[in-house]
Amino acid sequence: MRFENRKLCFMLYFLFIFSLSACSLKYQRETVSEETVPQISFEELVLTQYADDKKTLRLEGAVYEQYKKSGFIYAKDASFVIFDSDQAETSSATAKYISADTRNKIYEFFDGIQFLDNNQGTQIAGNTLKWNTSTEQLVSAKNQELTIKKDNLEITGKDFSASAISNTFLFSGPVHGQQILTGANAGDTITFSGDSMQGSMASSKNSSKKNYTILSGNATVKTSTMEIQADTIELSGEDFNHIKASGNIKGTNTESELSFTAQEMEYNQDTKVVILTGDVELKDEKNNVTAKAQSIEYDQNTDVAVMQIDVELTQKQNVCKAAYSIYRKKEQTLELSGNATVRQKDDMFRAQSIKFNMETEEIQMDGNIRGTVTSN
Repeated sequence: MRFENRKLCFMLYFLFIFSLSACSLKYQRETVSEETVPQISFEELVLTQYADDKKTLRLEGAVYEQYKKSGFIYAKDASFVIFDSDQAETSSATAKYISADTRNKIYEFFDGIQFLDNNQGTQIAGNTLKWNTSTEQLVSAKNQELTIKKDNLEITGKDFSASAISNTFLFSGPVHGQQILTGANAGDTITFSGDSMQGSMASSKNSSKKNYTILSGNATVKTSTMEIQADTIELSGEDFNHIKASGNIKGTNTESELSFTAQEMEYNQDTKVVILTGDVELKDEKNNVTAKAQSIEYDQNTDVAVMQIDVELTQKQNVCKAAYSIYRKKEQTLELSGNATVRQKDDMFRAQSIKFNMETEEIQMDGNIRGTVTSN
């Protein structure tokens, strides 16, 4: 049991770097019901493993039983600690029950599971976990919640599974969590939720591989200034500073007082720049402005939106169209180019480029100027 326990701890350590009817203690296991008496039974057991006269592992249990025919080992009120070469506790775990199928190398933990990796600052809490050392798969029970904490990240979800072979994890049930940000956004919090969540985290030895976390189904992400809903949202980078969304996107920028819809989106929390593509609609409710385009790039720092392809912007009774446009929210000005037009009620102005002051309704035109003005 020594080797597999140590391997389980290594698996848990690895996961959270990215970025985690018979008698006695058989717990109603019919597969071993032919055995009624354990081969070995201890109470208040403490087992300590040594290597080179130094502790490497300590296992404690209120009750410990081993069954010869099946190869099962059970422990109640169990805990174990792993030590490094300096005798410091590197990781520890507790559970109400531990079941070990030593022949098939399957280990199960039940009720009040608490795992801690001191070196990595990682914690896991739940009520059911199964670890298969042959397939290197870690799974929770169906519809059971599991909580993972790593540094400033906390995730709670149902139907958890992870693979040490593919370096991937999955919450196939509802999931939610939060990340407290550091660096330039220190103190801010990003929260997220979805119908499911999957991801991957490459080890430090293979840093060339991409790390990712994807929320699917009713995915939502909230930052201090941005709220996003979409079919799928991908979080990546340190502190989840890079956000990508796709499918039926709806969002608001609470700082700039803008709302938007689109089919694709990218947002960098460090630069505060959002790129929206695919039937984009951007609304500035405060200034009664609605912009439509196939692509809009908005800089939250400058409050400037660059719009491209089939641009149409409406404000009051003004309708502005062009292939390319720059909307300056603070100044309330609009620069149009590429077959630019501005319609003011019954008046129409056309030019290669037009500058439009949306407060004064003044127009400056340049290149191939045309228009019609209707006198009242």
